[in-house]
Amino acid sequence: MNFLKNLKKPYKVLAPMVGNSELAWRILARRYGADICYTEMVNCDTFIRSKINPLSNRWYTTNKIDRPLIIQICGNDVNKMLKVSLILQEYCDAIDINLGCPQEIARKGNYGSFLMDDLLKVKEIVTVLSNNLKVPVTCKIRIFESIEKSVEYAKMIEQAGCKMLTVHGRTRDQRGLNTGLASWDHIRAIKASLNIPVISNGNIINNSDIDNCVEYTKCDGVMVAETHLYNPLIFIKRHSKTNISIYKEYLNIFLENYNEYDIHTIKSHTFKLLKKFLKQYPEFSEHINLCKTLKDYINLCDVLETFIKDKNVESVYLGMDPYIRKI
Repeated sequence: MNFLKNLKKPYKVLAPMVGNSELAWRILARRYGADICYTEMVNCDTFIRSKINPLSNRWYTTNKIDRPLIIQICGNDVNKMLKVSLILQEYCDAIDINLGCPQEIARKGNYGSFLMDDLLKVKEIVTVLSNNLKVPVTCKIRIFESIEKSVEYAKMIEQAGCKMLTVHGRTRDQRGLNTGLASWDHIRAIKASLNIPVISNGNIINNSDIDNCVEYTKCDGVMVAETHLYNPLIFIKRHSKTNISIYKEYLNIFLENYNEYDIHTIKSHTFKLLKKFLKQYPEFSEHINLCKTLKDYINLCDVLETFIKDKNVESVYLGMDPYIRKI
């Protein structure tokens, strides 16, 4: 794929995340080491039904510095998926097919990891999109229990035209309370069997995990999801930033690049970025809950700095905690 030519391995990839993959966060991620960013997934049925083109919506807003950009889609109707992709391809460097979502909404919509029950359908979707789009088609999958079956699945997707494969090393049932650890053994076997770039997804908590993962799996890159929301500097080895300085930088990106924003998204990022601080000073959450506009959140920074000074907050609470799944 052309957009990979100027990138150095291992590729550092920001995952598609519902409600958290907006332009401002992608720009922040790129400033601190992300090579490739994904949008939140586009549900093709919803896209087609919408009276307002979702491209004007904050999730799919992009600009010239937001590259390389991959737009992820989901669905099970190949004709609808092609129709949507033909529109979206004008705004990105690749179209990614979500074959990994394990959530209940995906089960009801019969997309994501639930297409693992219909491999012919998966093959058809990848083939049709690969043959009809001018941008590369990539895929993101989950694994089967069996390494052998997982490898066969990945090979089929490659043969259908997929140009880059992201492997989340968990099965469809590994979610919620049953999340557990991702299997790097599965990912390693898949990488050894394919000729296209393979991105590993799962078990990345700290920056050192990136090198450990690449060394073990031999993958071309690593994708990070929730961990990045709590520590957007995970892709760089050394820094002297505080969570407060990164938070202010995130808010300023809205002012520098575009005026659209979703207050719920900003609130979500606020609680995650300030997790370590709020754990020690939970009373500050009241100030966050009073914010209703972007201006309120920008003004919150002054309140926060005054609070830190008055309370003589120790620097240890101004760092960024890793995201650790319960297993």
